[in-house]
This record gives sequence, C-alpha cells and structure tokens, in this order.
Amino acid sequence: MPDSHPMSFSRAELTTLVMPHMQNILGDLFGGHLLSMVDQAAAVAAIRHAGGPAVTASFDKVDFRERIKLGALVTCSATVDYVGNSSMDVSVEVYSENVATGERRHTHTARVVFVAIDDTGKPRRVPRLVPETPEERERYERARVARTERRR
Repeated sequence: MPDSHPMSFSRAELTTLVMPHMQNILGDLFGGHLLSMVDQAAAVAAIRHAGGPAVTASFDKVDFRERIKLGALVTCSATVDYVGNSSMDVSVEVYSENVATGERRHTHTARVVFVAIDDTGKPRRVPRLVPETPEERERYERARVARTERRR
C-alpha cells in the first residue's frame, strides 16, 4: 500500500435518474434514497483511498437545501477531505440536473466518516492524504477543524 495519495486520487461520482419508485408522497426524491446514494458515492471514494474495504462510521452532517424532482439526474460527487489513522472524512456534494433545460443546481451537502477495515473487520491504517491545490488545502483544513470540533 502506498504511503500517501493525492486528494484527486480518491474522487468518486455517482449519477442516477430519479425514477417513480424513488419518490416521496410529494413526488420528489425520497430522503432515504438520497442518503443511500450519498453513502454509496462516499464509499467509493473511501474504498479507493484505502485500497480496500471501508465501512460507514457516521453521517456527520447532511444539509437538505432543495427538493429534487422526479425525472431529474442526480449526481453525488465525493471526495476524501481528511484522514486519521484508519478513518476518512468524506464530503459529498449533490447536484440535480433538469435534463430538458440542462440547468444544474447544488441541492445537498453531506459529510460522512468511513473506517478502513482488514479481513477480520478490525480498523487498519490508510494512506496519508496530500492536498495539492488551494481548493484542496482549504477542504483539508475545513475537515481537520470539523474533526477537532467533533471530538470535543
């Protein structure tokens, strides 16, 4: 396993069409479906970074900003923003796209913590995370501060 990965190594993106079986009683995307999509995108980023199995430890924060309509394309973009010994802080930005107009809106943001595990289910060390751009360094620092606040 490498000692470190650049932040760009672990990016993940998941796009899904909102279908009728995914709607709530108002005809919008059901929150549970959205959380499942967020968890899947975050899992791909965490597993990619860890180079093996990783499991959801917690949903730190989810901001529901806008409704997502039936028929929209939903894209969950996940990035590993900070790592500890075995844990990874992953942010997921959710975008809704109206396919008829091409309008794309940032509708939700989530923060998820994953833990890398070995074959016996015990936590295992993950590679260090190397932010390379100003935007990545900002995300890294924001995640570092949030982790410190969570532990208080």
